[in-house]
Amino acid sequence: MLKLIRFTPEVECRSLSEVDDKCSFIQHTEDCSNAEGLINYLSFLYCNSDASLFTGGVVLLSVWILFLFSGLATAANSLFCPALQIMAEKMKMSDNVAGVTLLALGNGAPDIFSSLAGIRQGRAELAFGELFGAGIFCTTIIAGSISFIKPFPVMQRPFLRDCVFYLAAVYFVFWVFYHRYVHLGHAIGFIALYVVYVLVVIAGRLLNSRMKRNSRHIQNSTEILSDDSTEPLDDSEAGIVNTPNDDSNDISDSSNEDPLLVNTRELIPQSSTNQETPEAELNENPPNNDSEVHVIQTDSIWSNVKEEFVDLRTNLRPFSIHQWIEMKWYSRAISLVEAPFYFILRLSIPLVSKEHPRQGWCRSLSCLQLALTPTWIVWAIGYGGVVIAKFLPLPLMIFVIGLSLGLLLAIFSSREREPKIYWMFSFLAFVVSVIWIDLIANEIMAVLFTFGVVFQLSDAILGLTILAWGNSVGDFAADVSMARQNLPRMGFSACFGAPLLNTLLGLGISFCIVCSQLGESIPVAFTKLSLIMSVFLGLSLVTVFIYLPINGFQANKWLGIVQFSVYLMFVIIALLAEADVL
Repeated sequence: MLKLIRFTPEVECRSLSEVDDKCSFIQHTEDCSNAEGLINYLSFLYCNSDASLFTGGVVLLSVWILFLFSGLATAANSLFCPALQIMAEKMKMSDNVAGVTLLALGNGAPDIFSSLAGIRQGRAELAFGELFGAGIFCTTIIAGSISFIKPFPVMQRPFLRDCVFYLAAVYFVFWVFYHRYVHLGHAIGFIALYVVYVLVVIAGRLLNSRMKRNSRHIQNSTEILSDDSTEPLDDSEAGIVNTPNDDSNDISDSSNEDPLLVNTRELIPQSSTNQETPEAELNENPPNNDSEVHVIQTDSIWSNVKEEFVDLRTNLRPFSIHQWIEMKWYSRAISLVEAPFYFILRLSIPLVSKEHPRQGWCRSLSCLQLALTPTWIVWAIGYGGVVIAKFLPLPLMIFVIGLSLGLLLAIFSSREREPKIYWMFSFLAFVVSVIWIDLIANEIMAVLFTFGVVFQLSDAILGLTILAWGNSVGDFAADVSMARQNLPRMGFSACFGAPLLNTLLGLGISFCIVCSQLGESIPVAFTKLSLIMSVFLGLSLVTVFIYLPINGFQANKWLGIVQFSVYLMFVIIALLAEADVL
């Protein structure tokens, strides 16, 4: 799980195309087994299948990586983020702090863990390509699509803040990679820049809150003056408070709030809506008639078993029949792809969310998770073979402890109502989600490594295409959907804030972990494609930074067309550079 691969700019396995006995070459070349995936996909293609089935194997891997991307999104969005929301609430974090820390980590989990997997395997160029490629995709294709579909006025201060910080982050990363070595100080610098960004967001929010209080004070003063007058306020007097601010950032209007913070308030409810009447509890008590106790208890046992089974089936089901009927065709296709992973993940990851009935509580499933999940964690992190005192296997000991906890939970909990301590399952969900996301990210990296060897593609081109598109397609669907629902500002701001956080956290956390474990600097490759990605990401940001102020901060269809053109030029030039034409 935490194995580190030796760092080398050469990938010897790419010379596979030059040998005749490919299977023997794969088995005796260390670089061909450097990927941390559970399956050696190169051996699958060249050693375990007939040569005539090679094309079918490549197609199968293409379908498999789509499933992996869907599993990565499902683990992050459906299970990891809800757990972070509950954790933020229980730790009494404000919406501002939670929005730019825990929830930002949840939204960027696929990119961050993909970067960690790539850097840990000595493939920093792949992480660079994914983060910068996804950044270009978000700031051009997604932002351009929102502007093209739903023209709108952009919030000035949040946009300028995110754009300036993103430009600073791009230059910082470019400067570090250009010198081809990443030190621990550089990694800390990435995180420090993110911390500064967080402080600026919080300070801006506090300043806006003070402005809002001042506006209310002015409004109250105006109302007092109006009560002393025998004449009603005319339009000019009322306009002191109600005239819209040209800055489009007056937080007294919820539509002008920072989407990063608005979305946080929607995700973290302030009070639970899951309340039951005391009468429901009284109805659960058995009757006191002794002559009927045995019959009623027998019926109650079978009834409870049936209800537990129905409850378990409902919680493991990715969608209901009613939801299926209301879905559009593309939503049904996505749901079908995500369904297998959702079922597998739910068996091990608790769901703790106030958006679900009983906060996602299912007694039978929670007991099963307590009994089996700790043992699975031990195996997943590589301690399955540990023996304590030379006779007690660690997995067996953990299984006995987990099984005991599961039985205690089954005895002392109710099926109809979640326990008071159910929120603590959010921490278990956090740990298990992190492990699952890391495992899936490693598997994606292993498949991409195989594609790179088979098709002789560089890590940079794989990162800026397959990996970037795979991790960004969910953002594209969500942001465009918000634009169609008359919420273009929220999606547009996410196109700049989210890649900024992913870049700083993805590289900062990953390099901090790896540099600390190795105790030395990490050599990284800076190729022609790295330079092209840096230039076009900066170009996309500068284009928007110049266009919007000139156009009065109005995002329109022309901005979309300009951004589409920038991305088209980027893809063409990147492919030409990969083919050594440039």
